[in-house]
Amino acid sequence: MPRIFYFALSLAPLFLLKSNISDQDNASGEQIVQLWFERMNALDSSRDSENSLIELYSANGQHITSPTENQLGATTFDGPDHIRQMIQRFVSQYSNPQFRIDVATAREQSKTMFHTTEGPWGGQSIAVAYTASVTRRSDGVRLMVPGAAFFRLAENKIYRSRLYIASGEQAEVELLN
Repeated sequence: MPRIFYFALSLAPLFLLKSNISDQDNASGEQIVQLWFERMNALDSSRDSENSLIELYSANGQHITSPTENQLGATTFDGPDHIRQMIQRFVSQYSNPQFRIDVATAREQSKTMFHTTEGPWGGQSIAVAYTASVTRRSDGVRLMVPGAAFFRLAENKIYRSRLYIASGEQAEVELLN
């Protein structure tokens, strides 16, 4: 498995990820997606952190993940109870999540990239490339992996999210002393 140095992760401009919104009902679609990443990063196995992430989803929201090593096909988590199960499974396997929306830089300017369009359901569809860094609980190894996330929103709630993880590009993070 390739190794990368931790300092590269610290170069990501976190100030570009802060949503600074207090009212989800009046948030833009991009701010809802930013909140999702912030709340994913705040997961700590507490009920409050779970509820904070779940409240971004509609009552009939879905979260779809890639297959695990023991299954074929994607897993769909329907509704708050199943999304909570997905969160609990994630937190039981990984700690210190750091999901960061990728930043594009050109002509000495950087920008967090949201690919947004209006969907036929009357809400937005938003896609982002991201990089995730997590610590595997089983052995304490810190991993970094790129991915892409797709969100469908209606009435300022996520009604469908789909995360793709490029597991073939996973790299172990080597911490610098």
